[in-house]
Amino acid sequence: MNVFDKFFLRIFLFPTGLFKKLNVNPEHLQAILTAKLTMDNRRPAAFQQMRQSKEKKELNKATLKTMLGSLFMGLLFLFSFGIGNDLTTKLTMYFSMFIFMLAATLITDFTSVLIDVRDNLIILPKPVSDATFVTARLMHIAIHINKMVLPMALPASIAILIYKGAWAIVPFLFVLLLATLLSIFLINAVYILILKITTPSKFQSIISYIQIGFAILIYGSYQLLPRLMENAGMENFSISGVQLIRLYPPFWFAEACDSLCTFRINNNNLLSLALTIVVPMASIWIVVKYFAPAFNQKLAMISGSADEIKTAVVDRNSKGASRLSRVERLASRLTARGSESMGFIFTWKMISRSRDFKMKVYPGFGYMVVLVVMMMMNNHSLSVSDFAEMTPKAKSLFLVLVYFSSFIVITALGQLAYSEKYKASWIFHISPLETPGKVISGAVKSVIMYFYTPVILILAVLGFAAGGVKILPNLLLGAFNTLTACLLVSYFSMRELPFSVAASNATKGRTMIRSMITFLIPAAFGLFHWLIFGYLWIVVIFAALAMIATWMVLDSIKNLDWSKMGVASSQG
Repeated sequence: MNVFDKFFLRIFLFPTGLFKKLNVNPEHLQAILTAKLTMDNRRPAAFQQMRQSKEKKELNKATLKTMLGSLFMGLLFLFSFGIGNDLTTKLTMYFSMFIFMLAATLITDFTSVLIDVRDNLIILPKPVSDATFVTARLMHIAIHINKMVLPMALPASIAILIYKGAWAIVPFLFVLLLATLLSIFLINAVYILILKITTPSKFQSIISYIQIGFAILIYGSYQLLPRLMENAGMENFSISGVQLIRLYPPFWFAEACDSLCTFRINNNNLLSLALTIVVPMASIWIVVKYFAPAFNQKLAMISGSADEIKTAVVDRNSKGASRLSRVERLASRLTARGSESMGFIFTWKMISRSRDFKMKVYPGFGYMVVLVVMMMMNNHSLSVSDFAEMTPKAKSLFLVLVYFSSFIVITALGQLAYSEKYKASWIFHISPLETPGKVISGAVKSVIMYFYTPVILILAVLGFAAGGVKILPNLLLGAFNTLTACLLVSYFSMRELPFSVAASNATKGRTMIRSMITFLIPAAFGLFHWLIFGYLWIVVIFAALAMIATWMVLDSIKNLDWSKMGVASSQG
């Protein structure tokens, strides 16, 4: 264990006498917590799962990375101290971010631990008392929360110390503790809500989407919050004058903390102080009394209810039949029969079901939306008439959107060869597959249809709405230039069959120059397009050439033979 885990373990195991009175065995408790914390330190966090590399040498630093991530979020929260002209406004913004981010982080980062039912199989058969087992589980959760809350609260504590003096630290930490209890209530409410509207078998899939959304939210907050504060002129804003603000829980915490720091007490402050204390305590009582038993029942269903698993399989098969028929129809129109069609269908089903693939690729869509919002904020003077006339600013924004979409496809293609279940690729090698390029061609077409088609359709609708039919030639040129760029990257970099390489090898062979070339190809196409944008006939000619180039590169991918494949694919 690292020094932080040892520190928390020593603090939480200090009341040995109390444990004995509660029929908790201190030695068993220490052994269980030591094992749990050691496993936590080796388990990659949600943000690490979205990275392309999973190097084994980094798996002993999960606790440190979790605490550093919490510290970074705490630094991000300091933006709240630049809002408003009074402490209540600043703290309302702070507690809003703190409660939401803590709840979201615990949901995304701790769910895999909370729903881990292996304790029931490993610990319960041992001579461990029920009291020891429950206490170990509660302490494990408490230690994990402390590892997140303390670094997250450190920057704001220093800011409060500077802003109001040493005395203000005590009420601030007290209110922060109550805000943490409310966050725990919100977490349990989210769990129960998810399990209420869906089956336990789909619980982890929904949590995966929450993780992806949370990563996008963090990125968007980092990029957009400073700009929003600059544009909105929030320095003189006072939240106390907002209508119905007293129904907003973070305002209770902020006003209570402000009154305790400044010793200003009135009826409104007393009401906020009472709500600050009563609501979190009542929330924890509700969690213990009602939420916890319901969640434990659902947790037992996750651990293996045979009836539900059979039902889920039947439902999935019945739904999958109609989905498969649609995919097969799409494959029959876009691919040749045989191995190319198989590669298309196989890839489509994998990218729609693989949690690891989604965690690495889907955030790219959110990042694109954030960057679009940033560009719109930087060009707030743009209007619909600018797009109708295609002024230089409108032209630049249009081309950036078209060519930036290639990065999403390139990211998906870059992950296409890697999988945690790569050993299942033996199926490729026992089949009479003469030309592996056909499988890769089908896989590439599947990725393009799955990820790029929705993006280009949205851009087409927006383009036609803003610029009319005259945008069509440039839209076609941009779309096929983007396809050509993506296919070129695939041709030169993809030398493995889909999902046939271990995920830990994702960064091997990648150099900075190679990565730069990958992103310079669409950028070069975009720059050339910008130069010829206003010359209609030149655009039409190059659009036709781009279509031909797309077909030629795709045909070259289809003709790749075994001699040009990588080591992993050549092992059969």
